[in-house]
Amino acid sequence: MDNKAVSSYQDDLLAQVDPWIWAYKYKIALQSNIYQLKGHEWQIEPMQCSAKSRVARKAAQLGFSELEILRTLHGMIYGLYPTGVLYLFPTSDDVSDFSKARFGPLIADNPATIGSHVQSTDSTNIKRIGSGMLYLRGARLSSKVEGVKADSSKLRSIPVDKVVFDERDLMANEAVAMAVERMSHSDVQEYVSFSTPTIPDFGIDKEYQESDQRLWLIKCGKCNHETCLETEFTECINSAGQRVCTKCGNEIYPRNGRWVASYPDREVAGWWISQLQSSYIDPLKILTLYNDPPNGNLQEVYNSKLGMAYIAAENRLSQRDIYACCGLEPMLYKSHMSCAMGVDVGKMLHAVIGYRINKTQYRIVKVAAVPKFEDLHDLARKFSVRHCVIDALPETHKVRDFQRNEPYPVYLCQYQESLGAGQRLWNDGEGMVKVNRTEVCDETHTLITTLGKCELPRRNEVIETYAKQMSNIAKVLEEDKVSGSKIYRYRKLGDDHYRHATNYWLMSVDQINPSSKKENKGTGFVNWANRKKEKIKDPGAYAEFYV
Repeated sequence: MDNKAVSSYQDDLLAQVDPWIWAYKYKIALQSNIYQLKGHEWQIEPMQCSAKSRVARKAAQLGFSELEILRTLHGMIYGLYPTGVLYLFPTSDDVSDFSKARFGPLIADNPATIGSHVQSTDSTNIKRIGSGMLYLRGARLSSKVEGVKADSSKLRSIPVDKVVFDERDLMANEAVAMAVERMSHSDVQEYVSFSTPTIPDFGIDKEYQESDQRLWLIKCGKCNHETCLETEFTECINSAGQRVCTKCGNEIYPRNGRWVASYPDREVAGWWISQLQSSYIDPLKILTLYNDPPNGNLQEVYNSKLGMAYIAAENRLSQRDIYACCGLEPMLYKSHMSCAMGVDVGKMLHAVIGYRINKTQYRIVKVAAVPKFEDLHDLARKFSVRHCVIDALPETHKVRDFQRNEPYPVYLCQYQESLGAGQRLWNDGEGMVKVNRTEVCDETHTLITTLGKCELPRRNEVIETYAKQMSNIAKVLEEDKVSGSKIYRYRKLGDDHYRHATNYWLMSVDQINPSSKKENKGTGFVNWANRKKEKIKDPGAYAEFYV
């Protein structure tokens, strides 16, 4: 065997274990052209990386979907995923589009390299490749179990070795968890997630922040300094639209880059890639859009061009916003002031208690998480609670028992998106109240961000947890794919129990009139705003009120 034959044989062996060599050597035909290295140098490592968990925070139209489907097909053809692969998209329509526009042409245009290994192509959603099955599924949860747990029959009973999330930010966390469970009996258990980011601390942005955070560093041919276009934008683009070294100003080229992990000890491999690296997009255009975003939509530039998460300040509370409301007084242990209480129901009962100082100002005196409804009763007694709004779900029966046993009005709350602005449906007969979720979240946002409107206890460990949960939702503009209509909704970013408890508390406290000298009829409410405050002769006598 001559040297050329030996080299070809070695390449064939390498192609069996290296998806990038496979795609490059066999000249896989893609939609636009043959797979090539030029202009895609950054793709080599994501295709070769052996990490079991891989995530990519990416700008739009960079070919990451094609990269991952090639890697998946290679693994199935050569037996790396003997059971199969679950490839998840945001919706069923996305599945159909991908199957027709991407997968079909890959089979047709590569009959020997790919098509010969695909044994079944009739179904849009299921393909047999090698010994395993490729499942293409939408991530939308189709039903709820007993009105509480979101579920999807299409994600059940599918044993796989690998799960791929294409556009992770458009998927519910419940769907992601359900899909990951499909790998429970696999020895491979490969997790891949990539997406154009949307808002900070959510989806792919959160996953990338928890990864080893790899950056593409471009070496300057003049001074050898390495520049990252993503982290050093806008200084890395000059007035002529050239990518330049941030040290000496010499023009640099993405082909001369390398991936460097910011946290190499972390197990999850993560990449951040923006359109600044693309050979098809003028960097000057990106810089122009950044400085003058179309229709003022800076978020779209951050997300689609720079591959960065972004949220305008008016659409999400920051923890600093909450701390700015903290006063000098410590959190109370009990109170003689008549208070309202809001409660979010879950594994723990998160309660927010406070009162109105006057018609426009509020004071929260206690936030707490307790395990039992009996503990909630004790809290209400200690803080002279005269009105309560509590989450109706998921413990409806226990909440109803609590409602019946308390000596003050307790209303079960349900969020109802169809309610218009200003509508609050209080049903005294059923002890229920319905409110638009977005509207009441807007109100608690304003409550916190308006200077002097709400006072919180002095900062401590509990308030720090409260601040984190208050800022764990963000308002985003969502579009209905069927009707095309757009609507603002708050998206959950993490534990947000105290935010909803604050929503309920604000609804409750507004039912108590601080200026009235009479008790509310039928409620037993006391006119707490006009109650005479005892004069404190001995400050030590009131030490038990504080924690």
